[in-house]
Amino acid sequence: MTIAGSVDLRPATVGQARLTSPSHALAYRADIDGLRAVAVIAVVVYHAFPRLLPGGFAGVDVFFVISGYLITGIIDRQCAEKSFSFATFYARRILRIFPSLITVVLATFLIAWFVLPVAEMEALGSNIMGAAAFVENFMLHEQIVGYFDPGAERLPLLHLWSLGIEEQYYIVWPVAFVLIARQPSHKAAIVAALGLGSLVVCLATPAEKAAWAFYSPTTRCWELLAGSLLAVWPPRRHVLDANPAVGNLLAALGMFGILLAFFGFSGASPWPGVRTVVPVLAAMALILTCRTWVHRGLDRPPLVFIGLISYPLYLWHYPLIAYVKLHFGGAAPSWALLSVLGLSAVLAWLSYRCIERPIRFGPAPISWRVGPLLAAMVATGAVGIIATGTRGLPIRYPAEIRAFMLSGSETNEHWRRGRCLLVLQPASEFGADCAGQGRRPLLLIWGDSYGAALYPGLLRFSAERGYDVAQYTASACPPLIGYTLEARPFCKSINDDVVLRIGRLRPDVVILDATWGHAEPVLREDLPRTVEQLRASGIGRIVVVGPPPSWQGAGLSQNVLEYYRQTGKVLPERTFFRSTDEWTRGRDALFRTLTRQLGVDYISVRDVFCNDEGCLSRIGPGGSQLTAFDPGHLTVPGSVYLARHVLDELFAPTPQPSR
Repeated sequence: MTIAGSVDLRPATVGQARLTSPSHALAYRADIDGLRAVAVIAVVVYHAFPRLLPGGFAGVDVFFVISGYLITGIIDRQCAEKSFSFATFYARRILRIFPSLITVVLATFLIAWFVLPVAEMEALGSNIMGAAAFVENFMLHEQIVGYFDPGAERLPLLHLWSLGIEEQYYIVWPVAFVLIARQPSHKAAIVAALGLGSLVVCLATPAEKAAWAFYSPTTRCWELLAGSLLAVWPPRRHVLDANPAVGNLLAALGMFGILLAFFGFSGASPWPGVRTVVPVLAAMALILTCRTWVHRGLDRPPLVFIGLISYPLYLWHYPLIAYVKLHFGGAAPSWALLSVLGLSAVLAWLSYRCIERPIRFGPAPISWRVGPLLAAMVATGAVGIIATGTRGLPIRYPAEIRAFMLSGSETNEHWRRGRCLLVLQPASEFGADCAGQGRRPLLLIWGDSYGAALYPGLLRFSAERGYDVAQYTASACPPLIGYTLEARPFCKSINDDVVLRIGRLRPDVVILDATWGHAEPVLREDLPRTVEQLRASGIGRIVVVGPPPSWQGAGLSQNVLEYYRQTGKVLPERTFFRSTDEWTRGRDALFRTLTRQLGVDYISVRDVFCNDEGCLSRIGPGGSQLTAFDPGHLTVPGSVYLARHVLDELFAPTPQPSR
């Protein structure tokens, strides 16, 4: 995170830290540590209590500006003195960033060993690799995890996206700036032009690329360059010194802008975007000015202390919050979150006092300190590789249940993710092979990821039974015309596109398959509209596939583990243990009524998997294969089992609407 971008001097003790002139980029400024404190407090409060501070995430943008200012100031001064060394610069960055980062990542992994299911452990392994390779922002984008997505908080290292951007800035910017410094009279203009170019790219990024805009250094570096500009801009200090009122006004506007961002903005706003300019300009105003009443507040000892530990505080708080929320199954009580914030502060101080400072400012030669840190970071990356390569380290579990610890990757690799199951992608990303192989009869699956889970089962019998399968599915987008979802901006356009494709393909059977967890009024309004439009497209047979059995918590694998811990036995093949069967039966009844009224067929997946003794949790030889890998998505064996039992119904005659 950008709080790692500090000067490489020993700051005075908190009680002695005073404001120095900001014209000297290497001089310690207590007010900047105070500004760091304001930013990190906002981020921490946002992660724990987002409703209390809906725009607290903008604290990261403040950090970006601070980092750009300090790092460029160091390089600029050393270039002017002809003392800049790439080796020394990168060594000092390693000493600053690595000690606390390695400590927190390994502590996060250690906790995960005992509490995370295999799916989450596999994802954590990817994040550990990203953190060790300085590409966590790219890793999160590849995982298709939006920072504001509801499920994102299950990733204990999500917050390291910003550290990835900072590290990429540290790698590229020194090389670029050394070249820029050869034109001393044009430094400010070149930096400003680069920053403006990045801002234009950021603002020009279309809405469908919002995740890329959030994680990409190309759309974020203008914030760092805003701070860099302050470091090389001819100071014009005499104007502010001669007009204290101007400095006070500018600083007041800066603090107002930061508070406006924290309290007035939210994750619903496009970010980064036009609104991001507010906290960036506000931070610039506070860095540009000094000795105002605002700065006298920022350099108070309590804020300076928090600023000094802001980097380890940022690192510690998010994994702890994530684990507490996991423990409580989502919304954690306030007392637990407050306790975690207190623990984060204690761990941050201990990290700063006992790990960071001794390594960073120790008496040993820099090379003796940097070498072990590099080795430790490589070892940390190896931990991530192992966690990912073993699909979540199932070796953690007893041999009797180890085979049931599924991560999901062994299943969703059959879903044609990114081609026929779109995730935060427009309909234009559907692959040509989603339409099938051109054989008849043609079954077309239209739905969300639950529909994608049906595809492997239907495909298994296609050659044997002589039919073809088409798949047009999109994550969290049910096959309902007119349906909208803020977290999935393409749902409506994707569904409109699928209807057009159906009209061209004219499949023999259209299968509507989804989670079906939507509000009843939505289903009653949108399903009839969808059926009507399909019939207008010439589709004679429409089949609605109901929700499968679903399970509480992290899903069926976790329930196998919980049952084993409670009883010492493997979860029975049929069970209602931690099932949500009451909800499934209610949905079944609703869909039986709706489909009867509409004259379309309904297949109850519950009837296939469940009876009075319970729902099937395991199938296959000796019950060796789980039917689901999470709360509801069918595994490939589960999908094959379902397809085997419903194929005849899929090709049965269409019922007539009830009168």
